[in-house]
Amino acid sequence: MEKIEKLKVLSDEEIVRIHENSLKILENTGVHVNSEEVLKTASGLGLPADKNSSIVKFPKKLVEDCLKSVPAEIDLYNARGELCAGLGRGKTYAANGHNAIFVMDYNSGERRNATKADVGKFALLTDYLPSFDFVSSEAFPQDVKAEASLLHAVDAIYHNNRDHLYISPERAEEVKPIYEIVKIVTDSTDPGIKPPVTCQLSTTPPLAWEKGQIESLVETVKQGIPLCLLPQPYTGVTSPYTLAGHVTIHNAEVLSGIVFSQIIKPGSPVIYGSAWTTFDMRTANVLIASPETVLMRLAGSQIAEFYSMPYHAIAPDSDTHAMDEQLAWEKCATTWGAYLAHADLIVNGGMFGTGLVVSFEQLVLDDELFSYIKRMSRGIKVDEDTLALDVIEKLGPKGNYLAEEHTLKYLGKGEHWEPEISVREQYENWRKKGMKDVIQRAHEKVESILNSHIVDALPGYADREIKKVIEIFESSI
Repeated sequence: MEKIEKLKVLSDEEIVRIHENSLKILENTGVHVNSEEVLKTASGLGLPADKNSSIVKFPKKLVEDCLKSVPAEIDLYNARGELCAGLGRGKTYAANGHNAIFVMDYNSGERRNATKADVGKFALLTDYLPSFDFVSSEAFPQDVKAEASLLHAVDAIYHNNRDHLYISPERAEEVKPIYEIVKIVTDSTDPGIKPPVTCQLSTTPPLAWEKGQIESLVETVKQGIPLCLLPQPYTGVTSPYTLAGHVTIHNAEVLSGIVFSQIIKPGSPVIYGSAWTTFDMRTANVLIASPETVLMRLAGSQIAEFYSMPYHAIAPDSDTHAMDEQLAWEKCATTWGAYLAHADLIVNGGMFGTGLVVSFEQLVLDDELFSYIKRMSRGIKVDEDTLALDVIEKLGPKGNYLAEEHTLKYLGKGEHWEPEISVREQYENWRKKGMKDVIQRAHEKVESILNSHIVDALPGYADREIKKVIEIFESSI
């Protein structure tokens, strides 16, 4: 549980104004929905839906009623049916990154296309590294049929990790077979009872839902699977250039997804998602690690709290293409921002290059960064024993605390952070050991984990059934 107080950038009045303006946008302007099926469903459930323009409008009272039915807490389970997270209860959970395209190869120093084998290795590392609670597809494998890339990724993950699965499908056609794979691995016909998977879905800003995403939302809600709604507008391109306007359009899009989820199945578990993004007009490039995105991580958390919803944020993030000092300060800023926002779920470990590139070594480095910031977020424990007045008085001036029982009591018990790969020894000792920097140390740790860490094999029937699901899907496209 975090002891560091939540950092706020919006006043209560400002949050209400953003909320009220979002409601006006939904009621007066509406959202474009590119799905005849969902338009028909929306109309049948009482939403004003114009089939000619494909615009759906959302009456204020309906939005407010739907917000009341969204659960404030969400229990999540791993593939073994074990409770592994309770979102909305004050604890921050983390997942590795997802849906990158390239892997930065340590030996060549060049980026290359991600493979299915890479996805499995990232999943295995995530299973071992203590800072990651959930597992996601670190990248889309590029050595398989493109339309089935995420199915192959889920296959690779489950052969190396049984943590709660976080997915972000792009097309409606792939959602059902993915859920079939989840059912095979978990040996469950109803993944909504103890949900082992969370599905992230996104609008297409400004104010639109594409067919694949909105139909995936409907299927996900019907299955009872938790939903993370994550718009990603770009300032000055698909949203106003001002941060307040950007946050407002993001919020309106999240609210539209909430309404769809709740009118289809009241009480559906929904996470207020965010991947705050700005646009650099000088370079015509999308940014996810600018200082403005850190501010919006904080603002988004306040709005999610206003709605009594669990909050998702991305981190550790960087827009640079090299594992350099810029990467270090941007990852620190974005991660600390997410923790100061008291985000319930943080996703993107191991990524950089604005989410396009991943690295095995970077995943290990981000595990260390999460560990560092988790220690900071716990703050300072102050009680009679930690104040140590009796020890101070006992030892007095020039006392030696080194062998004192009180010191030994707290040694290795979390009072002080103990890193795995950080360089903290004296120069001569570091030089004698080869002068290895943290990237070299991270690489050695990667090699050690991949060579020694083992996850129980899937039962033979499960392996066969997964292959069959993928083969059937590939033959249909």
